[in-house]
Amino acid sequence: MWTRWQSGCAQMRLACPRLSFWLRSTGRQLRVTLQISMIFSMIRSLPKPQGGDPRMIAPRRIGRRLFIAGLLSSTAGILGPVRGKATPTNPDALHFLPRSQGAGTGATWADAAGFRRASAIAAQAEHAQSCLFGVAEPDLPHLWTGQQMLWGQAGTETDPLCLAFGARDGDGAVHQPQTYTDPPLFEMTGHDIRPGERPNLGGAPFLVFGSDSAHLRISGPVFDRSGGDGFFKIDAGDMVQNLSFSDIHARRAGRVIETERGTCIEGLVVERCTALGLIRGFARFFDLSEAAFCDLDLDADFLDGGGGAVCQIISVTRGHDLGFRNIRLAKAVNTLAAEERGSSYIQGDGIVLEEDTRDVRIADCHAEDMGDGGFDLKSDGVHMTNCTATRCKLGIRIWSHNAGNLIENCTLTEPVSRPFNEGSCLWVAGNLTARDCTLHSTGDMSPIRFGGGTDRDRDATLKIEGGVITHTEGVSLATGTPGEIELVNVRINDTETSGRFYWNGRRLRRRRW
Repeated sequence: MWTRWQSGCAQMRLACPRLSFWLRSTGRQLRVTLQISMIFSMIRSLPKPQGGDPRMIAPRRIGRRLFIAGLLSSTAGILGPVRGKATPTNPDALHFLPRSQGAGTGATWADAAGFRRASAIAAQAEHAQSCLFGVAEPDLPHLWTGQQMLWGQAGTETDPLCLAFGARDGDGAVHQPQTYTDPPLFEMTGHDIRPGERPNLGGAPFLVFGSDSAHLRISGPVFDRSGGDGFFKIDAGDMVQNLSFSDIHARRAGRVIETERGTCIEGLVVERCTALGLIRGFARFFDLSEAAFCDLDLDADFLDGGGGAVCQIISVTRGHDLGFRNIRLAKAVNTLAAEERGSSYIQGDGIVLEEDTRDVRIADCHAEDMGDGGFDLKSDGVHMTNCTATRCKLGIRIWSHNAGNLIENCTLTEPVSRPFNEGSCLWVAGNLTARDCTLHSTGDMSPIRFGGGTDRDRDATLKIEGGVITHTEGVSLATGTPGEIELVNVRINDTETSGRFYWNGRRLRRRRW
């Protein structure tokens, strides 16, 4: 049921073939109308969560803006990039190059406008619904330093503005590569990072989205290097609605997408992106709601910014209705000068959701080789399915006491202890049900660790239904602060076990029913 309901806006993308500009012709408008009608029919047929089922704690609805964001992001046929191919030519498209050409009107590549005039020209155009940002093949990569663009032009819910970044194509389009292994379009000037060296996080964003930056579809580019302030930065100062980012491929980035405090985003899709080498992370949001992240391969590649510049691959401070699907998160470890943050605690996390977030769905996501948590979730209402955490200090961390917190069919294996920091498969400070999961610890590490959460007056409670737990003989099933465990038909070291147990901080004792 979750697979059908969870995807929210992202599933809308899968339900609808890509649309492109020439579908505006009279002969094909009917086809588009029928496709959209089919999508709404599909929504009406979706099973709705029942109030009494903790597995369906969130989301309670598919938000209108979330649906529109998903539908429109999928139709970057408005951009239409078929991955690795040129975006289709559109008579309304505006063309931009690093420096203006010819008349500088943006009508064609021969008369392309410069990057710095992009927002002003888009604001003056009457019908422009796509902006193509290109670099000629012989000029790749384009070297840059300092902010290149400030964007302040909005589309509408029905006609979003689309910004496509790629290599200039001869027929008025741009060619968009598929992964970070393809030649970069842009490269921020600076020196390469040497092994064991602290990376430089300086440098302004390439593009800043200011006020009036709503209803945008951003696609591409492939780039090398950016500062900790991101390649893209969203600094709207207030509410911004319906943004999507797709087909971005980054190497050695301080951060790819950053937001400024005070900017609230409602309706976001991030999909089909890759990264190799992340210093602070891929994306950070201070206030984000009705968002979907899907089909991402994000590898920090052990780039270590130190204790004062920890890596959190995706982080959200505040928000609700957040969905994550088919994401790989890898190799975020901060060991250099860890004491800069006031302790020796080793950092580096995959998905980090702070305590002011709620209603979270995570499916088919996989974390590996994290210095701290694969999934560090303080959210109120978490449902995870078919996820894995491998070689992380702490595979999944659950903080809230929400009665509906649930992980299903998740596999947490090979936790890694760090100096002064013991590892465990599962860390629980609140309430959690783990159903049909596999926990496999090695060495002297317990598979379960209880911790102190935001409510230190309540013990953690963990119910495990089915599944398999393996650990070294003689090592306790649990460790950490006091907490309660209920086991229902769980196979522990090849012995099926049921019962209620209490870990008092020193010993695990069986309780009477």
